Amino acid sequence: MANRLPLLITLAGVAVLFLSIVFVFALVLGAMFFDGIEFTGGHTDAMTSGIAWGLVA
Repeated sequence: MANRLPLLITLAGVAVLFLSIVFVFALVLGAMFFDGIEFTGGHTDAMTSGIAWGLVA
């Protein structure tokens, strides 16, 4: 079993790398088909309301 340990560690590393690439690919496809991904927490939507413009002015 000890001689298989490096192989198992390598396979686990490859699996993590592959899954992370698939995750980023899914994020890109999601951004393309579902109006992007908003990382601002909705602040841009809040700034378009009339109350926010009254507070800014």
